Amino acid sequence: MEIGGIKINLPKLGGNKPTQKQEKYADLNEPIQDTFQKRSDEDIQKAMSEFSRLNNGEGKSYDFAETCQFKYLYKNGAIDVDVVKHFKDGSDFDFYNMAPIYQMKNERGEGPEFYNRVFKAIDSIPNGREATRFIQNKFEPLKEFTIGFEPENLSTLDETINAQTPLGKYYKFAADNGKLLEETVSEKSGHFPVQVKTHTKDYKNNKEIEKVQNYDSKTKFLITSKQVVTTKDKDGKMVKQEIMTPSEIKGMYDVEVVYANGKKEQLAKATVDKKTGIKSIKKDMKSEDGTRTQFLYEDDPKGNRILDYKITDENGKLLMCRSQSFEVVDDNHFISAQNGYKYDITVNDKKITVKDLHHETEAEINFDKKFKGKKEEVINLLKKVPGEELFEVVDSVKKLKGKGKDEVLTSAYSPLTRNINIGDDLMVFLHELGHAKDFQVKNGRKYLQGKANALYSDNKDIQKVYLKECAKFNATHSDPERQHIDYFTQAKGHYGGKWGGLAEVVAETNALTNTYADEQVEALGTRQQYLQQHFPKTIAMIKDHMNWKDDLTAIEFYGT
Repeated sequence: MEIGGIKINLPKLGGNKPTQKQEKYADLNEPIQDTFQKRSDEDIQKAMSEFSRLNNGEGKSYDFAETCQFKYLYKNGAIDVDVVKHFKDGSDFDFYNMAPIYQMKNERGEGPEFYNRVFKAIDSIPNGREATRFIQNKFEPLKEFTIGFEPENLSTLDETINAQTPLGKYYKFAADNGKLLEETVSEKSGHFPVQVKTHTKDYKNNKEIEKVQNYDSKTKFLITSKQVVTTKDKDGKMVKQEIMTPSEIKGMYDVEVVYANGKKEQLAKATVDKKTGIKSIKKDMKSEDGTRTQFLYEDDPKGNRILDYKITDENGKLLMCRSQSFEVVDDNHFISAQNGYKYDITVNDKKITVKDLHHETEAEINFDKKFKGKKEEVINLLKKVPGEELFEVVDSVKKLKGKGKDEVLTSAYSPLTRNINIGDDLMVFLHELGHAKDFQVKNGRKYLQGKANALYSDNKDIQKVYLKECAKFNATHSDPERQHIDYFTQAKGHYGGKWGGLAEVVAETNALTNTYADEQVEALGTRQQYLQQHFPKTIAMIKDHMNWKDDLTAIEFYGT
């Protein structure tokens, strides 16, 4: 939106009135909604009268554009006169950066004492009164905030980068006591390739994080080229380093832990056999509570592949065990297997036929009825899809609209139409199909009216496990690491609403339990690595609930 030629960036409006009541799971970082509430014409008139008597930090009256900006923010409940009075003289914050201070105060159920705590934080850092940014932490929105110095006169490229990794210097504080938690510096360097180098000191966890990202001009994403997380003891000596670098398979990362005594531990490794072309991905890693993930994937140039995926909790209890194979018989005949259940897949000019050889059931996907757009892209894609997922295409999707390969990252599922717009990439398709499975009873008018629950992302048991793993992850990782999976863990301001992050975890689980992030979607590799390593119990529970549908099918066939 623009007013008076000045672009105004506003937080998302809408939501409920602020409340101090602690809801269930609140201590587990439950996602929250924005607390803006529109004000009456009478309130607006009173506020504008009071605002008109204020001077800005330079002792001058606010100009027309600034007045319009304040009025718009105030009208929508995003700011008030009191926060302007507090910060107009003692800081360089504009209204856009005063607004989240006001909102965070309300969401925490505090009064002006919160403003005093913000000033305490400002005064604890060098040149703090010159800081231009106040950021309410999107992962811990009630617990953490950041004071930052953003570079001036950002170019269009800088703006694109800044939206992914904030450029400049930033200090993060605990909202309860104003204690400094971490400081981060991010700088753009070079012209080709354009790189962003980030250095973070995490005082809470005694870590240092060095991250280098390359800007991909084609996708406009930052892609991690190296990350080193150094954990130190209380005396500042290195305990271990976790090093993440791109593997031989684009989109996958090698992760190695090097200890102070020289011992090394390989958490993830992806290789390509130069003679056979066989790709191998091996992972053996543990989450914060000791839950172990073991992952093995292999494929060959012909398209044959195997996948074994096992998750056990800290006590050795099996949470998930998935064994899958996909065999290419010829260009139009495929056999897939999932934990012993076999599927026969055949393709002709008009349709794909998939047969469940165990339950003796069959389904068809008619090209003319099911496809729109670039049909060849969709046909080539579906020739790689496992049999059980083809049955889900029949059950959960109305139409498949083919897109070009250069449009893969714009793929999407619509719960309104039950359609998937997709290009020829297996990981992305299975992600979107995961959304379709989640929303198979919450679509169309029911989705608009909110009259039905999503099968998995609205499941209370899954939500509880997810929130616990979010809390553990946030407690032990800095923002530059959290940023890798903000699509899954953002607790405030997620485009999908309160449980939007979990809905994306559901979709990603459907993908990463079948395949991996390949070269076409290289930018998604780090998010998949972090999700697999740190959210194993959530993945296992989602997959367990997804399997219930298969169990019901078996009961219908065999009886109880």
